[in-house]
Amino acid sequence: FDGDGHTISELYINRSGEKIVGLFGYVDDDGTVENIGLEDVSVEGNDFVGGLVGWNNAGTVSGADATGSVEGSNRIGGLVGHNLGGDMSESYATGSVDGSDRVGGLVGSTFGSSDVNGSYATGSVEGADSYVGGLVGYNYGDVEDSYATGEVSGGDNVGGLVGLNHDDGDVSRSYS
Repeated sequence: FDGDGHTISELYINRSGEKIVGLFGYVDDDGTVENIGLEDVSVEGNDFVGGLVGWNNAGTVSGADATGSVEGSNRIGGLVGHNLGGDMSESYATGSVDGSDRVGGLVGSTFGSSDVNGSYATGSVEGADSYVGGLVGYNYGDVEDSYATGEVSGGDNVGGLVGLNHDDGDVSRSYS
């Protein structure tokens, strides 16, 4: 999907009992979502919830942004809930994110050979339990040239940029 620089305003999704929720619930390994803006979103789900993508399974998210609020339980992100081996670049989220576990301003969790590059988050992030980060809640991938500036609060493993950076995760040239 190429949004060609267009913006979608006031997207409202309320699926509090469902998993894999976002404008695009699931993006597979040959999928690309790029050049799209979301303004004043309100997205609510259970697990794997993002303003733009709930679960990015080795796909590409590039030149995308979201403002508004995203809420859920586990693997909740302002732009992407769960990034499994996918590439995210030149993207940002500025809204509030609220969840329980693996909650991030941009992406809730990254696994595998996931990359987050040249991206940022500036909204508030709140996690009731653990792995809460201004940019990424739980990082098992690579984060480069990115930053977060929002207020972050939670239980265990809370960080301004990354809540928990796994031993196989790498963070470089990034700050909060």
